[in-house]
Amino acid sequence: MNRMGHRRLKILSIVLFLTGVIWIGSFTFPDSDLYLVIETDRGIRQWELSAGELKSEEIPELCMEDADHIVIQKIKVYRTFRSVCIRSLSYTELAACMEPAESGALIWEEEGIRFTGEPYVKIILNEKGRELFASLSQSFLMERICMAEGALILFLLMFVILTAAEEKKDMAGRDNHGPIFELRRFIKDIRKYYKYMIYAARTDLKAEVANSYLNRLWWLLEPFFNMLVYVIVFGGMMGRSIENYATFVFSALLMWNFFSKTINYSVKLVRNNKDIVTKVYVPKFVLLLSNMFLNIFKLLFSMIVLAGMLVIFRVSAGPEMIMVLFAYVILLLLSFGLGMIFLHYGVYVDDLSYAVNILLSMLMFLSGIFYEVMSTLTEPLNTIMLCLNPVAMAVDTMRQGLLYQEIVNVPLLVIWFLISLLLCGIGVHIVYKNENGYVKVV
Repeated sequence: MNRMGHRRLKILSIVLFLTGVIWIGSFTFPDSDLYLVIETDRGIRQWELSAGELKSEEIPELCMEDADHIVIQKIKVYRTFRSVCIRSLSYTELAACMEPAESGALIWEEEGIRFTGEPYVKIILNEKGRELFASLSQSFLMERICMAEGALILFLLMFVILTAAEEKKDMAGRDNHGPIFELRRFIKDIRKYYKYMIYAARTDLKAEVANSYLNRLWWLLEPFFNMLVYVIVFGGMMGRSIENYATFVFSALLMWNFFSKTINYSVKLVRNNKDIVTKVYVPKFVLLLSNMFLNIFKLLFSMIVLAGMLVIFRVSAGPEMIMVLFAYVILLLLSFGLGMIFLHYGVYVDDLSYAVNILLSMLMFLSGIFYEVMSTLTEPLNTIMLCLNPVAMAVDTMRQGLLYQEIVNVPLLVIWFLISLLLCGIGVHIVYKNENGYVKVV
């Protein structure tokens, strides 16, 4: 197939993608049942609300026959995906939509809302509560976004295949190789240069603390004092509603610092390493990976403080902590993929570093570093941030596994894992294709 045929297929793939997104946006979903997880002073309670209950005139009620009083602190609402929270209601919001039966009472307390009843607690939804949960049963924004992201994955995959096929032959008609060749070359270069990457990372680590009195302690003190500042600033607003707020913020700051440092470094990577780039051939991703190794080492060092905080605040450990690893794997892949793309365009666009700094500043405050996305942001911004902002999703997944022993966001983890892999492939392809021209620019 000639280049014109490949371009027509690309246009067709774009049209199919846009058509699919429009269809997803206009598709009518049937009302869904809701699954409520209720956090109380007596442990986790569950309550299922069917779409039929919410539509009927019958008042939905929750009976707790093992207690004559109970304190409700928070309710998390789930729909299609039982691991993705669609709404988190604080106890202040609960008081407006739930009430006790005639034999009970509702009492405000510092840690939650106390419901009482004789001989047992019975809680019913009032009219406002029924309207709220009925709207959650009918709103499918999260499902639409996930389906659109799935369509994006298929589109990117098709686009990569078509681009590889189009570039298979160079201008002289010779074999210009394809993605399989580039993958093999990438693995071969990793094996060839991994010792250099480790050596470069160690050298940079030593250089950072060469003339410092506190030496490596700065890698502990920097994130620790940042955490203190944010806890003091935001603690008065968020600390009352979030348990172990210092750990809540510090664990997220570690993830954010790694991501932001990697992206910031990648934009000016070629220009900052001009001496290496112009004098000896080194695959450009090697320079990025050596910086990532440096940041990973500093991250592991800072985690000593996090481990101490978990012990001090008596955060229990469980198998759900494996979600921390999954969240970091996706963040690593995303950082590398985006870093490779920014590495390329940073060579040609001088202003890109300023734009990236501004975007990272905005992203920091939209990623739930200092607050819980689903309970703090309003609808539909909280759902959009969780689904479309991979940093917010990774931070939320890490926190829920580390601090609350919950497995969450599984569909979103799969989606962003695939997108991150595609970004890595696209970034490696772009840099391999253009790296010989970087010397002329710098």
